[in-house]
Order: sequence, then C-alpha cells, then structure tokens
Amino acid sequence: MEFNGVKLGRLSTYFSVMLSLFLLSFVVGWSSKSTNNVFYGLIALPGLFFLFKGHGNKVLKEPLAWLWLVFMLWFAVSATVFGAMEFYKPIVYVVSFVLIVASLVSPDFFRSKEFIRAQFWILILYIYLSAIYSWSTGQFPFGSRVALLPARLINVIYASIWLFCALALALPYWVKAKRWVEAAAAVLLSVVAVTFVLQTRTALVGAAFLFGIWVLYGLYLRPKVVGSILLVGALILGLVVWGVHNEAWYISLWSRGDSYRGEIFKVMVGEWRNCGWTLGCGVDFYTEQLLDGFMPIQHPHNIFVALGVYTGAPALLLFVVLMLTSLFAAWRLRDAWGMFLACALVMLNFDGSILVHSPDELWPLVLMPAALILGRVSQARQLQRA
Repeated sequence: MEFNGVKLGRLSTYFSVMLSLFLLSFVVGWSSKSTNNVFYGLIALPGLFFLFKGHGNKVLKEPLAWLWLVFMLWFAVSATVFGAMEFYKPIVYVVSFVLIVASLVSPDFFRSKEFIRAQFWILILYIYLSAIYSWSTGQFPFGSRVALLPARLINVIYASIWLFCALALALPYWVKAKRWVEAAAAVLLSVVAVTFVLQTRTALVGAAFLFGIWVLYGLYLRPKVVGSILLVGALILGLVVWGVHNEAWYISLWSRGDSYRGEIFKVMVGEWRNCGWTLGCGVDFYTEQLLDGFMPIQHPHNIFVALGVYTGAPALLLFVVLMLTSLFAAWRLRDAWGMFLACALVMLNFDGSILVHSPDELWPLVLMPAALILGRVSQARQLQRA
C-alpha cells in the first residue's frame, strides 16, 4: 500500500524507529538539546510534512483526537490572554507529537514483546549502571540515595515513575507467556531500585497501585491460589522490613516525611484561587512564597494542580475527561498502554508540572501512551470498517 508514492509500511517503520530513538535519547543523550534535536529534526519536521499531506485524516475522524485539539486550544487561549506568545511553540510541539505518534508509528511494534521487554530492561540497566558509577566514583556513598542520574533522564523521581510504568506494561506479557523467572526478577529489581538505589517514595505509590490491581485481578480469577501467595508474600515482606528497619538507608527513605508535598499543594491551590479559578495564573507564573521561609517552590509537584494553576479549571477538566476517555478506550481494547498511563497519572499526583512544554520526561510518561491509545482506537475503527 502506498501513500503519495511512499509505502506506508516503510513510513511507519521510519517513525517507529525515530520514536524509539527519541525514547533512548533520555538515557543516552547528555542534554535536553540532544533529545530536542531528535524530535525536531527526525520526528516533527518529516511528520508534519506527511500530516499536511493528509496522512492524519483517519485519526482526526476520532472524537478522542478532537478532544485533544480542544484541550490544546485552551492552552492557546491562555497564552493569548496572558500575552505569552512564546507558548504557542510548545503547543505546536505537543499537537504534532500526539498526531504523529497516533498516525504514523506502527501500533503493533510498540506492543511487541521486543519493545516491551527492551524498554524495561534498558531502564533497569540505566539505573543500576548509573548507581554503580556513582558509588565507584564517590559521588554518592553506597547505601545513600543516588539523587541524580546521568544523561537526559537526570531526575530520579521521573526515572522511577517510568520504570514502574514500563513494569506495568510488561507484566501482562510475562504472565501470558508464563515467563515467571523474568517477571519475578523484574519486580525484585524494580523494588530494590526505588527503595535502596533511588529511594523515591513516589514510585512506591505506583508500586502499591500496580500491586493492588494485580491482586484484585488474581483474586477474581483464582482466589485460593492468589490468596495463599498473598499470605506468603506478606510474611516475606514483613521479615524483610524487620531485617532492614534499622538500616540507615531505610530510615532515610521514610524520615523525609512528605517532602513538603502537603505544604506545596496548599500554597499552589491558594495561588490558583487568588489568580482566579477560570484562567489560573498564566503559564509564566512563579510563586514568591517560600517553604519554611527560605525554600523557593519550583513547581506544583502535581500534574493536575499544575494545569489548574497555570491554565485554569477548564484545562484541568478537559485533561481529566481526556485521560478518562483514553483509559476507557484502552480498557475496551484490552490495551496494556492504558495501565502504563494509569500508573503514570497516579504517581504524577506527587510530582509533575505543566504538561505542554518542550520535550521533557512527561512526554514518554503521558503524551506517548495517550497517543498510542489514540492510534489503537483509530486502527480498531478502520478494521471494523474493512
């Protein structure tokens, strides 16, 4: 099959490889510039060419795609009202990324066992090799928190979120294929990575969410077997906690409290109220309030609050509707990317800023899975019509 002289198979292969390279740039690229260059030069420019040629028309027949466009339109309204004309560029970037991923990449490739396994194990290797390097060079003492990672994915919280999202995507495959050893190793390495290496509690929230979903599903299918496994697992977990509860790293993991998350939430919601619930404070807003009288607040640390603070209640409402619609579509199509997205949204309640931006960590955590779900919805409709 050809489109304007270009075979669609080759087109989807190209954009699938480029999207994979974009994701890989987060763990091998040494700056945001390298990641941006991959997106601008290898994805956005050629992608926009084919979109303008009409290759995105099938996706635009989906109500979910129009919901994305309405969501982006509100950001344009906000930018116009507050005179932040430079914000039009990230709006174009995000719209382009979503439509290109939904229209031009291969839906099957990003659901293949090769990609699913590769994504998880590359992230695991990245985290552990980074930790070994940090320990061996003395940057961080062994047992202390590895607070920074090399390459573009420097933020340990986002790295841990991505890791558990990748685990959520891979677990259905491992269970279906009965790869129990690989699944058990993946779970164990992930838990150690976020509790001992990175020491991020945000990922533990995602772990609890993912564990709860799987336990409920297992109890529904095989209540006696899963109940017995759950009992044994709880006993083992209790013994492990008892064995490490006096270790410095374990005490440090819990001694930081909520890292001012509650105070940040109150401050940012208060700023949102003062600015006005409808329009928020504008995309260039920074609060002047300080934590404990001396610590500046960099961002709301909550993706939902960030939408309200910067762009007002309509943006937040549209985003919630958009995500719920995407998750429902993923559930209806039994698409594991829905679990990836759900885990990301749960954890981004405790970290995450404005979604519409130049390429950053929120793109692979929110934009990419949502766009892949949109692509799957469009593909399913085309198959029904065939």
